Amino acid sequence: MTGIVGPNGSGKSNVVEALRFVLGEHSAKSLRGGRMADVIFAGSSKRSPLNRAEVRIELDNSDGFLAKQPESIEIIRRLYRDGSGEYLLNNKTVRMRDITELFMDTGIGRESFSIISQGRVEEIFNSKPQDRRGLVEEVAGVLKYKKEKQHAQKQLDETSDHLQRVADIITELYQQRQPLEEQASIARDYLDQKKRYDHFNLSRLVLNIESNQAKHQDVLVQVEANQKLVADYEIQSQKANKAMQDLQTQQSKLEESLDQKQNQLLEVTNQMERLYGQQKISQQDQAYKQEKLAELSQQETNLQAQVRDITAEITRVQATVTDLEAQASDLQRKLTNLKAQAVVSPTDLRRQEEVNRQKTLQVMQTEANLVSQLEYLKREQAKQSDDLVADQAALKEIDALYQAEAQKEAQAQTNLAEIEGQHAQAKAKEKASLEATQVLQRRLEEQEKRYYQANDVLKQAQTREETLKRVALSHQGYYQGVKNIMQAQKKLVGIIGPVAQLLQADQTYSLALETALGAQLQNVVVTDTQAAKQAINYLRKQKLGRATFLPCDALKPKRLSAHQLEVVATTPGIIGVASDLVQINVPNPVVTAYLLGATVIAENLDAATILAQKLNHSVKIVTLQGDLLASGGAMTGGQNKQAGMGLLEQRNQLEKLQKDVGLMQEKLATMQNMGQKTRQELEVQQAQSKQATLTVVDLSQKLTQAQQEHQLASVRLKYQAEQRAKLLANNNLSDDFLNDYEAKLHDLEAQLAQTKQAKAELSQEANQLQANLQASSASYEGALKKQGEIEQKLAVVKERLTSQSQRLADLSKQKLQLETTLAANQTEVANLEKVSPGPTEGKLQVQLDELEAKQADLQATIAKLKEARTGGKDEQVKAQLQVNRLGDLQRAALDEQANLAVRKSQIQGLLKNDLDELANSYAMTYEAASQDSDLNRDLAYVNQQIRLLKLGLEDLGEVNLGAIKEFDRINERYEFLTKQQDDLLNAKEQLIQSMDEMDAEVKKRFLATFNAISASFENVFPQMFGGGYAKLQLTDPDDPLTTGIEIMAQPPGKKFQTLSLLSGGEKALTAMALLFAILKVHPVPFVILDEAEAALDDANVQRYAQYLQNFDSKTQFIVITHRKGTMMNADVLYGVTMQESGVSSVVSVAVKDDQEERN
Repeated sequence: MTGIVGPNGSGKSNVVEALRFVLGEHSAKSLRGGRMADVIFAGSSKRSPLNRAEVRIELDNSDGFLAKQPESIEIIRRLYRDGSGEYLLNNKTVRMRDITELFMDTGIGRESFSIISQGRVEEIFNSKPQDRRGLVEEVAGVLKYKKEKQHAQKQLDETSDHLQRVADIITELYQQRQPLEEQASIARDYLDQKKRYDHFNLSRLVLNIESNQAKHQDVLVQVEANQKLVADYEIQSQKANKAMQDLQTQQSKLEESLDQKQNQLLEVTNQMERLYGQQKISQQDQAYKQEKLAELSQQETNLQAQVRDITAEITRVQATVTDLEAQASDLQRKLTNLKAQAVVSPTDLRRQEEVNRQKTLQVMQTEANLVSQLEYLKREQAKQSDDLVADQAALKEIDALYQAEAQKEAQAQTNLAEIEGQHAQAKAKEKASLEATQVLQRRLEEQEKRYYQANDVLKQAQTREETLKRVALSHQGYYQGVKNIMQAQKKLVGIIGPVAQLLQADQTYSLALETALGAQLQNVVVTDTQAAKQAINYLRKQKLGRATFLPCDALKPKRLSAHQLEVVATTPGIIGVASDLVQINVPNPVVTAYLLGATVIAENLDAATILAQKLNHSVKIVTLQGDLLASGGAMTGGQNKQAGMGLLEQRNQLEKLQKDVGLMQEKLATMQNMGQKTRQELEVQQAQSKQATLTVVDLSQKLTQAQQEHQLASVRLKYQAEQRAKLLANNNLSDDFLNDYEAKLHDLEAQLAQTKQAKAELSQEANQLQANLQASSASYEGALKKQGEIEQKLAVVKERLTSQSQRLADLSKQKLQLETTLAANQTEVANLEKVSPGPTEGKLQVQLDELEAKQADLQATIAKLKEARTGGKDEQVKAQLQVNRLGDLQRAALDEQANLAVRKSQIQGLLKNDLDELANSYAMTYEAASQDSDLNRDLAYVNQQIRLLKLGLEDLGEVNLGAIKEFDRINERYEFLTKQQDDLLNAKEQLIQSMDEMDAEVKKRFLATFNAISASFENVFPQMFGGGYAKLQLTDPDDPLTTGIEIMAQPPGKKFQTLSLLSGGEKALTAMALLFAILKVHPVPFVILDEAEAALDDANVQRYAQYLQNFDSKTQFIVITHRKGTMMNADVLYGVTMQESGVSSVVSVAVKDDQEERN
């Protein structure tokens, strides 16, 4: 174990790259360069650059590891700055390939496992399973087999190329050989058959023309009768459609009448709803009026009672006043008498006492009067206060009711406005919905009308299509033999079909192609000659007629020469070669070339004539109008009065009809979907219209109710406003009274206080005077006393009289107020009675009865209209059935007419073909041909001979008398190349066999080596990891040649998993374990490890180094490392340093010897 150590950049890895270089590495990138010249020393500050790089390696082969090589092997590689280089093996110049083959399958090559770098380790665990199989292949020694297989594959490819070229030449010769062989045969047979064919064909044409003329006349009679029948059905259909339209018109009128009556019914219903609302409002108004009148009557009764009470009080007070006036008069009279009888006091004292007494009486009278007035005012004030409190409470209640009624009236107004808006919107929506319904109804009627028309057209087209299909399936217009072959197609093998069925071309070319091909349209294309023979034997055995067959493997294409093609391309008015303008649906294109490869299509006769002259009448030319210029100069053209329908035209019409029917069916389906969609929209719209009408009716009822509620709320609000105004007036009046009373009370109380003060002063003065009058006489005193008593009584009576007079005035005023209120009440009653009650209940009921009768009439009319509409629909259905029946009869007649037209066209086509053939082939008219006395009248025999002869002549084609010599020359070369082809096929088979043997050997060696490496890996892995388990698995065991290799491992303490799921260090150690396992299976003389253990930790580095130390002594390990554990286990260490810039130096140390010396 040799170690190479040194700092980074010192050149340690150059040792590995030098080894790769000398072993044949040609990738500059693998050598850490941009180009190969980068490995040459570029110089330094002290050294000049060199012009070459050279590596020399000496190998000890004394153990014979490299077989057939000397004991010492020296390899030198030189690379020069100009890019050239050389290899030397034991001082002999060799190729790089020789070096590669020397080390192939030895494990020592430049890409072998003997050079292991850190990148190589990463490549193992990062590569795909498919890429890992290269390690096993190198160990297995199968690379040389793979190289040999690549070489064999290259030889196989070259052989296949040779075979392809030879096959192309053989195909070309075959294509030349076949027509030449046929032309040689035709040249010997042509003249003999042509004469006999003309004789029998002339007889056939005359007999066919006679027969077809009779058939044509019969068909004309049938066509005329059928046309009359079609015309009758057309008239009946028109009448039925007219009746159908009349019914539809009547139905439309019924619908309009029904809509009108339903609208009238809706209007009557709305009027009834309005009358019901008016009736309800009238009833509510009457109830309110009665309630109000009752309330006013009660108030009037109360007021009258109050007036009566006040009147009685006034009467009582008046009586009291009268009585008091009488008492005052009596007392005044008594006082006057007493004064007359009294003794006048002679002294001043008595006069002063008298004055005092008079003043006292006056003050007492004033005091009594003031007290009486004060008591009366207090009573009136209390009463007015009670009345004001009651009125204020009533006013609060009225205010609350007024506010409630105002809110109700405002809410009713809002509701009314909202419902009016909703009603207007609903009416507009109803109108729009009805209009949309009418639009959809008209659209649906128009769509149904167009649908029925399109359906009629479709049925006619389908009838025509079915007729043409039956004609095509029955192969009408084809020869009997062709028809029988096609009917037995399933029984026979290789039958492709008649040319007329297989030919695909633009319809513009149909007439030209029918003219060019003629009877060849009925040729039957078959896959090969064997199929043609089988079909001919079938016709012969069953005696079902004759037919011409075109075997794809035997036909020879007809082509224009290069010169002819150039003339065709440069001549104006020439469309092109017919084979380029058509397609025959067969696998082999030779059919198209055989039939039309030598036929040219021109736009018109003038262009065709010019081309024929340029080509010296050597090519068949047809025009779009059906003119024919045959090779040789013959010209055919013109037109019959009644042109028949050829096979191509018949098929083109069928294809066109099929396309048209498909398009019409799609269009009809679209129309049906549109109609269904419109019908669904109509149903939805009708439902929406009905809902809109119901919404209008509902909103009309709500509108009437809202109007009634608003009117009632307005009346109630007005009543509450009037009541509130009255209470406010009463409150204002009571306030005036109370203010007046309050002012009077203040005045009276002030006067009373002054009077009491004066009375006290006078009483004091009287007491003083009384004391002074003690000496007065008893009589005088008695008189004076009595006079004073009378005067006092008189003052009291006068005071009471004054008080009662004031009371009488107040009662009169109060009575006047009550009478005013009573008059207002009576006025309001009169006003209520004068209010117009509106329509009476009886009038409203009469109007409702009239509307109900009108509603019943309208409902009955609507029922009758609906019944009539139902009956009309039934009639309409019957009429539609009649129209459909007549349509079916008419279509059946039209189908028959189409069949007759087809039959007529077929007969005309047959006549045309026979007359054209008579004119074109024999330049004769029917009249002239029918005069020939040698004509054979046995049509069956004639047809039989003609079929035989025609088949022979048609197969002969154009005759080339010089074809025999040319055929011999081509045939000789063809046979020579065929033999060469057989030799190449044998060589190819041997190469394939050798490659199979190589694959078998590779499989065997690969599996054996894989099993050995896998077993070795299972042993090495636990040694490297100190435990665990690992194995190799094939990704595709069934395919050892391509299978990949998956590495499964279970380090100690981990689960068994794929390599990609391990940690970086585990991956690296696992990869090195695999490399060591490979070395166990396939030991190599030396292994270079370039920092392979860089990703390992110290413990794993120690295991790695010890494993290397304990490895087989036959393998030399050269380790480039930075790790101490690896260095410690090396036997020899080489230190690489760069003491001089750009130049590496090597120092060696024998580590074992050094350790022993130290020990």
